Amino acid sequence: MKILKILMILGLTLALTESCNEEEFLEEEAFDFLSPENSYTTPELIDGAIATLHQNVREMLFERNDFSFIFQYTADYAYDAIAPTHELNSWADQILPENRRVREMWSFHYEIIFNANAILGRIGDIEYTSETQRNAQIAEAKYFRAWAYRGLGIVFGGVPITLNEVQEPKRDYVRASRIEVWNQVIKDLEEAVIDLPNVGEVEDGRITKGVAYHLLAEMYIITGDYNAAIAAATEVIDNLGYSLMTERFGTRVDEPGDVYWDLFRRGNQNRSTGNTESIWVSQYEYLTPGGGGADNLPRFLMPLYWQLKDDDGVDLFTGPNDNFGGRGIGWWAPSQYWLDLWEGSNGDMRNSEYNIIRDIRANNPESRYFGELIVESGAIDNFRDPFDRWWNLIVAKGAPIGNFPDEFIEDPETGLTTNFANSTHRDRYLVRLPDTYLLRAEAHLLNGDQTSAAADINVVRNRVNADPVSAAEVDIDYILDERARELFNEELRLLTLMRMDKIVERVRMFDPMHNGQFASNGINDHQNLWPIPNTEIERNTEAVLEQNPGY
Repeated sequence: MKILKILMILGLTLALTESCNEEEFLEEEAFDFLSPENSYTTPELIDGAIATLHQNVREMLFERNDFSFIFQYTADYAYDAIAPTHELNSWADQILPENRRVREMWSFHYEIIFNANAILGRIGDIEYTSETQRNAQIAEAKYFRAWAYRGLGIVFGGVPITLNEVQEPKRDYVRASRIEVWNQVIKDLEEAVIDLPNVGEVEDGRITKGVAYHLLAEMYIITGDYNAAIAAATEVIDNLGYSLMTERFGTRVDEPGDVYWDLFRRGNQNRSTGNTESIWVSQYEYLTPGGGGADNLPRFLMPLYWQLKDDDGVDLFTGPNDNFGGRGIGWWAPSQYWLDLWEGSNGDMRNSEYNIIRDIRANNPESRYFGELIVESGAIDNFRDPFDRWWNLIVAKGAPIGNFPDEFIEDPETGLTTNFANSTHRDRYLVRLPDTYLLRAEAHLLNGDQTSAAADINVVRNRVNADPVSAAEVDIDYILDERARELFNEELRLLTLMRMDKIVERVRMFDPMHNGQFASNGINDHQNLWPIPNTEIERNTEAVLEQNPGY
């Protein structure tokens, strides 16, 4: 065996020294790991690359822990309830070029663009038996590139536009104008919508014509083409097979509740389960490799109720509970503005006892308040909770109330959960049909037609038994109010307010960390745009990447 090994080594050495072309020998060819050269070679691998784009969006919006929620708690209808100095509670002090969140906002969006460009740059070299399949995959990749540039343009203004795969370090980026960014987004969407499939023709979660038309409606509003926005939204509303859910449905239809409650129960989000108003749903497959990590929404949104104590210092609860949203830590909470939206709207289904839980019963037998409602009884009147972190209310759409998976239930009789009951364990809406109605209402309003705007808003309100709004009452603030009622924690509220140029005004008015209720660190006039990250400016050594004014 030793002689055989020596002969093999000698033979290999002779082969390398006698016949090796050094340039060919040093050229790497990947076989045992993924690279662009071997990852984009078949239609099936392109489909896997598109799945990565879906994963990029899901991770950015739902799985990046505290980053994912800056789209909510930096706006008007929610706030960071931990402390005035925590995270991004002070725009003036923290939305700065060196801030980690600013860097992440930039890099997460460009990661999607990079991945989309890699697909678009290589798909033409792949052999397809169906050009329809190739065109549909091109369209889906273009949608994601458009989606990412739309986010960058809203947050940062004009940004570098890159339409080709970057294969080597590049240090000479320059910013395009904001209108050039918008034109590129619209171009990608208008090209994509031609070849995207209709709803029902592909599996749940894929990009369809309805998803692209919805984003086109928003983009046309941004660019002031209101007639085109109305037409794009109308295509979704009237012609593509979507409709609002008006009857009880789904996995928990036999339990007390209402149709709005049903929309947010586990297993009820997709078209395949009978939900006709879902347009784009991010897929989450519990306990499935690649199916997504914990979204942590209950952890951040549910109050820290399970640590409340009574006047005697005794815990009111035995621990986190399945019936109260699991193990929340109260990172962020609905603002007083959002709470006030429900005054005088007792008939509104979205304000029902199933959807907004304002009081819960103490369940610790050791407390003298055992079995009593903690607010009504006064059990927490003297509990120090300066920023409403321990108790505010429970928004039922933010947690699988009474329906955490069995492995998170420690005591089925009482509902006591483990400390890991902090995810929704369900698919997450990215676009629902009410959003499209409210976009069309906005376009009608900006086009000078309050009557049509009111009609669209009332379609949304009628479904939840809310009183109709008159045309005279409709302005842009009313539309923002209705979006807050219907789409709380669904729409990317930060982007909505920034695209409307309303973020500075409404943070000053309604964010308790900026309006003097809890703190008043302020937001500056120039902060309707975020700064370009310093790291991007510093590494761009061969050209000037200009900073936004005021930073």
